[in-house]
Amino acid sequence: MDIVVLKFGGTSLATEKERKEAISHIASLKAAGKSVIVVVSAMGRKGSPYATDTLISLLNKNSDPVTLDLLMSCGEVISACVLADSLVQQGIDAVALNSLQAGIVTDGNFGSADIFDIDTKRIKMELYEDKVVVVTGFQGVSVRNDITTLGRGGSDTSAVVIGGFMNAESVHIFTDVPGIAVIDPRVVPKAKYLDYVDMGHMYELARWGVSVIHPRAIAEAKKYTLELYVRSTFDKGQGTRIIKNLEMKGPVGIAIIRDCYLFDAEQSDKLIIEGDKKKAVRLLADSGYSLLTLVFSDYSQDEIIDAVGTLPAKAKIFYSQSCAHIFVETSRVELLADNLYNRLFGEVYANA
Repeated sequence: MDIVVLKFGGTSLATEKERKEAISHIASLKAAGKSVIVVVSAMGRKGSPYATDTLISLLNKNSDPVTLDLLMSCGEVISACVLADSLVQQGIDAVALNSLQAGIVTDGNFGSADIFDIDTKRIKMELYEDKVVVVTGFQGVSVRNDITTLGRGGSDTSAVVIGGFMNAESVHIFTDVPGIAVIDPRVVPKAKYLDYVDMGHMYELARWGVSVIHPRAIAEAKKYTLELYVRSTFDKGQGTRIIKNLEMKGPVGIAIIRDCYLFDAEQSDKLIIEGDKKKAVRLLADSGYSLLTLVFSDYSQDEIIDAVGTLPAKAKIFYSQSCAHIFVETSRVELLADNLYNRLFGEVYANA
């Protein structure tokens, strides 16, 4: 079987109109002879009745994590059932599977579980019967049969791991944007989108603020040979292809974390900046400061320093491996982002 895995986020499933756009992609792949697995997030965003943040708000902040994970898993179950039913109504045979039915086994770490095994028999059986298999993302089942969730971006991770276990030829992460932009187009509206990007560089961009795909999903993708794409639900373009060990040289992209602050890092901190001292970044609402991270490919630190050059705003800069981290007042982010984009990507951009 030529298997493809599609992941649709909440904004791609929120309304009947948007679900029809998602179904058009599924129908096209079915018509091309592909066996299709669809991984879904909860419908909508915070404030929508079935969104994960809405469900979380129903419980006390100190609720039992077992109960919280069980509640949070409901949004994806609703999405899977609604999309599977919508597919059937459009003449496409489909079945909805929760994480137990799909055989997704996790390590039992509530709120941030990792998938360590998938019993693929049920999914394969449904595919052999020519059904579209719609699977709940963001969750799995512990060896004690407790529902566990994977943490933020968990549906991206679910899609990649399912693709890996099923030996899928490709995984397509569908969002409301046409791919990975060089920099957030809400900050720099003229920003170009990448046709392709190295998987390692994409991991750095995601880790430092590009939220279109979760860094855990990228880390999982490195374990497999599948092709990975980030695409828009609302057009037919290929989007951005994320390629393992792609040879590139030059600036790759710019990530932004708003409202954060720097502090002396401890060994347990995940986000580390190597400079004169080790620093880490922590989100802090209304801190007044933001972090821009420039990711480069095959550049020495001297080349990175030369590329960054003189900034149009007072800022503190750290360098680590292939990145330059610029800590600046949030009020200056747009000015700095536009300046850096023009200098690094504005005139000549081969990957566009």
